[in-house]
Amino acid sequence: MTAQRRPFTIVLPAGWSRVPVGPGASSAIRAILDRAVAGVDDARAVRVRRRLQELLHQQVKAAEAQSGVELYLPTEQVHGVSVPASVVVSVPALAEDADPMDVLLAVAARRRGAEVLDVGGKPAVRAEHRQEPANLGEDLAEVEAAVRQVVYFLADPEDRGRFVVMSASVLESTAEGGADVADAVTDLVDAMVSTFRWAG
Repeated sequence: MTAQRRPFTIVLPAGWSRVPVGPGASSAIRAILDRAVAGVDDARAVRVRRRLQELLHQQVKAAEAQSGVELYLPTEQVHGVSVPASVVVSVPALAEDADPMDVLLAVAARRRGAEVLDVGGKPAVRAEHRQEPANLGEDLAEVEAAVRQVVYFLADPEDRGRFVVMSASVLESTAEGGADVADAVTDLVDAMVSTFRWAG
């Protein structure tokens, strides 16, 4: 989805990058990788670039599976710490006779812990849940982390065609201080979503 066609605007935090899902993904990933290995000339740069490229393409494919149109990723460290999060933006096609406001009400009623928000003067619903800690796989065999899933549903009561879902995944390490880091990252994502505005 191009910037011209995107039905909304949003301000990304410093150190985050926008990756379109579909056309444009490869060039966006190349730009991210160029920044990530800038100034590194030894053999490590080749290995790091290849691994990062694999991970980024995997995340784009996962976003595609969620009918995503954009992927937001922290691509720079903050105070020397990697930010363990990603945000997938989807623009689902609702049934022709569906009212986005009814969808929001249904989400608020059915999702445990859902809360109704005002984002830029328009209604939204925020829901959060936590998956239990699990091993992160072969590369991080000694590390366990839970996943916080924070989902935002945004609608425009003045336009039945405007409905966006933003799904944020935040890793919460079981190590000491892991919950505090996840809290800070969740607050950062909430702040990012607060800048969401419908275009036009």
